[in-house]
Amino acid sequence: MLKHLLCSQLVIALLTITQLAFAQTKSDSTKTKNKKVRFAAIPIINYNRTQGIIVGAMTSAFYKVNKNDTVSPVSNTGLMGIYTAENSWIVGVGQQLYLKQDKWRVRAYAVKGNVNYQYFNGEANNNAGQYEDYSNDVKMVVGQFQRKVYKRIYAGLYGEYNKTKTIFNAYNDSVDVQNMSNIGYVISQDSRDDVYFPTTGIFMNFKNQFYREWLGTDNNFIRYQLNYNQFFDVKNDKRHILIARANLNIATGSVPFQGQGIVSSDDIRGYSQGEFRGNQIYTVQSEYRWMFNNSRFGMVGFFGLASAVESFSDIFSSQLLPGGGAGVRFRLIPSMKINIGVDAGLGKNDYSITFRIGESFGR
Repeated sequence: MLKHLLCSQLVIALLTITQLAFAQTKSDSTKTKNKKVRFAAIPIINYNRTQGIIVGAMTSAFYKVNKNDTVSPVSNTGLMGIYTAENSWIVGVGQQLYLKQDKWRVRAYAVKGNVNYQYFNGEANNNAGQYEDYSNDVKMVVGQFQRKVYKRIYAGLYGEYNKTKTIFNAYNDSVDVQNMSNIGYVISQDSRDDVYFPTTGIFMNFKNQFYREWLGTDNNFIRYQLNYNQFFDVKNDKRHILIARANLNIATGSVPFQGQGIVSSDDIRGYSQGEFRGNQIYTVQSEYRWMFNNSRFGMVGFFGLASAVESFSDIFSSQLLPGGGAGVRFRLIPSMKINIGVDAGLGKNDYSITFRIGESFGR
């Protein structure tokens, strides 16, 4: 049954991307190529065991803020919305700006939604464990501002307003409202040859967030996030790319339930049920990207390992969680190297389907 579902989703995704391909090719005239704003969109038709049928759409607009700026990557504005059979819904808007010869980088996004999800209670059912339902009503606004400080190194500030109302169904619908607003700083190194489809270089991002009562936060704790991505042009043809990635998401202090990390398709694809969570998530992953010769289609293959623990001292005794799979790609906007696609991943007793505009490992 699982294999059948994965195959069905890949077929649906491939048909969707093919239709988009014909639509884009048909309108690929000189006038279209010279447009100041280019658009990418992909419908979402998905299924997983937690949410059931998932429908929605993602769209992004790509453009130059200053047409005379030949150094900055193209900026983008994105919209996303989904609704599921479990009555979960999320809407969001995001903005990424590259300004002043790429001296300034600005990121902002806002998300509103109500997610009916589950967690795995290992102490329930006579310690055999069982999934228990909860719902999260989330309001979040994020702003990040960075300035180039030395060569390809950027530094700046991060701020987040985050208010979450959680209802635990297994505990007589008990309600836990958490304000998790925070501030912090961000340091990045970016030597990639392209932001949207890098073939060489390094992208490393370190973010340190402080959750403090004077910000209205209910729990005092600190989060450290480190992403390291390195890109290799295997055949020096910009079509066969190998990526190595390491990701650390570490929270220390009085970490609430809502502040924990979850092993999920956001990093290790192949997980969608929310079984593995903890104050600290450690992952390593590798991906191979192949854009076909004389074609706008391509494929990716990926494999990684994750660990979810309460503290670093637990990492050597915790179980390793494998996740791997493959995906298809279509280059919707060749001039900007913008791909759309879908990935199917298998994890430990779990799986995921991930739709995307742009590639993974971009943040």
